[in-house]
Amino acid sequence: MTLTSNSEGMVSHFYGPDGVTLLYVDFGAGRVAMAPVNTSTDLANHLNAADPHGSKAGALAEINAQKGAPGGFATLDSMGKLSSSQVPSGSGEGSSGGGVDWLNVKSASFGAVGDGTKDDTAAIQAAINAAGYGGVVYFPKGVYRISQTLDLPRGVTLQGSHSNLMVGPGMTGDQWPCYIQAAPTFTTGAMITIIGEDDGTHPAINGEQRITNLMLDGSKVATGGLDGIYSRGNVQNVVLRDVCIRQMPNNGIVTASVGTTWPYSWRLHSVMVDNCHTNGMVFEGNTDLTLEDCQVIGSWSNGFKLTNCANSILTHCRAEWNGNHGFLLTGNWGNWPGSGSLTMTGCTTDRNGWDGVRVDASGNGPFIIQGLNTRRDGRNGGTGGGGYAGLALLNRAPVVVTGLACYVGTDDGGTAGTSPQYGVRVANARDVNVVAAYLHGATAGVYQEGVNERVRITESTTVAGNNYAEDRVVNSSAANNGYTSKGIYVPPGWGEFWKAKRDAAAAGGKARLIVVGGSASQGFYASNLHTGGWVGNVRTALQTKYGDGGSGFFSSSRSAVKLNSPSDAAAVAAWTANGSVATTTGTWTLGGSLYGPGVTYLYTDTTGSSMTYRVKGTSVKIYTVSGGGSRAAYTYKIDGGAAVTVPDSGISASNIQVKEVTGLTNAEHTVTITWAGTTSGAGQNLSVCGVSGENASGIVVDNNAKAGASSSTYASNIALGSSWNGGQANPCDLLVFTAGPNDAAANVSGDAWSKNVTQYLTEVKAANNGATDIMFVLPHLGKHDVTNYVYQDYAIRARGLAEAFNAALVDIWTLGRNSWNYWNSLGYWGDANNVGQTGTDSVHMGNTGYAHMASHITPLLMS
Repeated sequence: MTLTSNSEGMVSHFYGPDGVTLLYVDFGAGRVAMAPVNTSTDLANHLNAADPHGSKAGALAEINAQKGAPGGFATLDSMGKLSSSQVPSGSGEGSSGGGVDWLNVKSASFGAVGDGTKDDTAAIQAAINAAGYGGVVYFPKGVYRISQTLDLPRGVTLQGSHSNLMVGPGMTGDQWPCYIQAAPTFTTGAMITIIGEDDGTHPAINGEQRITNLMLDGSKVATGGLDGIYSRGNVQNVVLRDVCIRQMPNNGIVTASVGTTWPYSWRLHSVMVDNCHTNGMVFEGNTDLTLEDCQVIGSWSNGFKLTNCANSILTHCRAEWNGNHGFLLTGNWGNWPGSGSLTMTGCTTDRNGWDGVRVDASGNGPFIIQGLNTRRDGRNGGTGGGGYAGLALLNRAPVVVTGLACYVGTDDGGTAGTSPQYGVRVANARDVNVVAAYLHGATAGVYQEGVNERVRITESTTVAGNNYAEDRVVNSSAANNGYTSKGIYVPPGWGEFWKAKRDAAAAGGKARLIVVGGSASQGFYASNLHTGGWVGNVRTALQTKYGDGGSGFFSSSRSAVKLNSPSDAAAVAAWTANGSVATTTGTWTLGGSLYGPGVTYLYTDTTGSSMTYRVKGTSVKIYTVSGGGSRAAYTYKIDGGAAVTVPDSGISASNIQVKEVTGLTNAEHTVTITWAGTTSGAGQNLSVCGVSGENASGIVVDNNAKAGASSSTYASNIALGSSWNGGQANPCDLLVFTAGPNDAAANVSGDAWSKNVTQYLTEVKAANNGATDIMFVLPHLGKHDVTNYVYQDYAIRARGLAEAFNAALVDIWTLGRNSWNYWNSLGYWGDANNVGQTGTDSVHMGNTGYAHMASHITPLLMS
C-alpha cells in the first residue's frame, strides 16, 4: 500500500484494513506508527478512568473539585448561564508586564459587594491597580457605590455585563443593574479620571484604556460639579463601547489640556449620555476623535461641544432635548498647513433648546456635513422664536453641507410653539455651500444676516410656517438673492434699502415699514387688531429680531365710529375690550377727506369730546388736521396725567399738525385727546388722524390700512393723503401695498387699478430719492369678487408692476389655490362673532389664517 501526502505534507481520507488499529508507515527516513484518535471518547474515558499516576478515586475527586471553579471546568446553570463565580479571580499571570488577564471585583481578592449601599471604592481601585497592562476588571451584575474618583491606569479595561443605555419597556432604572454609582456625598471631581501628566502619580503619556458594557450613574448626587469621565493631558487611544453616563451634576465626559497637550485619538461607540446637568460631551483639542452611534439626551446645556478637534469623525450621532445647542462646533480648528476640521455623517437632532447644530468655528479646514436631519430644535423654553435654527452657520472656516433636512414641529404633547424659527441661519459666515437641502422654518427656511462671504445655497427647497404640506419654494441659485415660485416673485437685488436699514436697526438704528390696504390688512377678524392680524405677526417677528421700534401708528379708523357696521358689533366689542380700537366720548364723526396717515380722520365740534388710544414707545406723536384762521386748541393726557394744551397751528386749511411728546418710558401708554373749544361751526372742530408710539431705535411698523380702502384711496389727494403714507411727509424704507379686494368688488378695471397703483408708488419712490423698497401683497379674495371677476387682472398687472418698480410680490390668492373652499377646509377664515377663531367669513381671516399669511411674507422681509 502506498500513502501520498499533499503539498503541505498532510495525509487525508486514508482508510486502512478493517480491524487494524496500528499501522506502520515508512517515509524513507524510518518507520512511523499511525493510530486512530477519537477525541470525545478519549475525554470521556479520561474523566471516568483511573489516573495513570494515581487512583481512579483521586482523579475523579480532582476533576469534581475543578467543576464550576474559576479556571476549572465551566458548568452552566439551568438557564444556560455561566455564573460570575466561575470567572478567574486573577490568580494567573498575564503575558506582559506582570499583570493578569481577568479580575472579578466581587472575588475574595478584592471584595466589592455591588449592593448599592456598601462603599466599593477601595475594592474597585484595588482591582484596577492589580490589573496591569491588558488586564480586564469585570463587574458582574450589581450597583457599585463609590465615594471617590477611580483613577484608570494605562491599558486597563473596565468590563460590565450590561450598560442600560436606556430603560426599556417594563423596566425601571434599578432593574438589571450593572453600574457604578456616585454616593450622595461625592459632589466634586469625576467618577473616573484618565490623566496624562507627569505629576508624580501619573505618567506623562497615558492611554489604551477601555470601558465596555458599563454605566456611570450620578442620580444620587443632588448638586455639585461631579463629572462622569474626566481626562487631561496626553491620553491616547481610549475606547468606550456600549457605555451609559447618566444624571451627572456636571458634564458627562470632559477633556482638558496640560499646557498645550490634549487627549487625542479617542473612539466612542454606542455611548449614551443621559440627563447631565451641564454638557453631555465636551471634547477640546481631541485630535482624530471618532464618535459613532453616540447620543446625548436631556443635558441642561449643550449636547456635544467640540472645540478644535481636528480630523475628527461623527457618524450616526444624535442630540435630543438638550437645553442649549445639540451640536456645538466652536473655536479655532487650526490654520497651519494640513490642519483639518470634522466630518459629520448621518447625524440627527430633535427638540434642542437652541440651534440643532451650530458651527461658529474658524480655521482653514472645511467642515463636511452629510445627511444631517434636524427636527423641532430652537424650542427656546417652549415658545420657539429667538432666532434659532436647525443648522446655524456663523463660521469663518469653510462648511460644505449636502443632503440636509431641517424640519419644524412642537414637543411630543403638541403644546409648545412651533420651532425652529429658521431651517438654516447664516450670519457673518464665509465659504458656505449648502446643496440638496430641505429647509423648513417657522419664519423662514433660510435666513441670512450680517456680512456673509461666498455663501451658496443651491438645489434646495425652503418652507416657512406651520403648514407642513404646501407652498415649497425652490431656490436654485443663491447668487440671485431671490426666487420665483408659486405665487411669489422676488427680483434680483430686491430689498437693498430695506435690508440695510433693517440690519442697522439691530445695531441701534431705525427702520420704518408702512402697510396700506383694506380690512384684511387692518386685521378683520383677528382676536386683536394690533397684534393678531398678519401685520401684527410680521411686526412681532421683525421687532424680536431687529429691535422694538414701538407700536407704530394707531389710525382713527380703528374706532367704533368707523367700524359701525351692525354685523361687526361683536367684533368691535371684543376689540374695544382688549384696547385694539380707540374709544370715544361725546360726539365724533368720520371725516370725508383722505387726510394724513391712515387717509382718514374723526372730528368733533362738541365741547369735551375725547378719544383714547393705547400706544407703546418712549415718544408719542398726535396727528391732527389743522385749519385756517383761529381754530380752538385741544388737550391731551398721557397715562392720566395733567392735561396739556396744544393750540392749533393755523398754518393753512387741511394741514397735518404733529405734536410729539418725548421722554416717556418704553411701555404702553394711554393717550386721551379732548377738544377744548366751545363754539361749533365755521371750522371750529378737532380732527384727529391718529396717534403713534415709537422708540428711538428698532423696527417701526405703521399699519395705515383702512377698512374699505381701495387703490384710489391712496392715489387720490397726493398732497395730504399719499404724502403721509410713505410719501414726502413720512417716507419709509419699505412699503407693502395690499389694496385690491375692494377694487374688485367695485368692478374697477385692471387698467384703472394699475394706474392708481402706479400714481401712488411714483409718489412714494420720489419722496425718498427712490430709496424705498416695495412689496405687493394680494390678499386671498375669498368670495369678495363673485360678479365681476377682475381680481386676476390685478394679479397679472401686479407682476408687471413688480418688475417695473423692482418690487417683490406675494400673491396669497394664488397660494390659497384661488379657492375659498380650500382655505375653509384648513380653518383659515374668521368669525365676526368670535374674533380670532375659525369661522366662515367670505374674505376675512381668523388668527390661524393670518399666521399662515404672515408665514409667506415674513421670510422675505428677514432674508
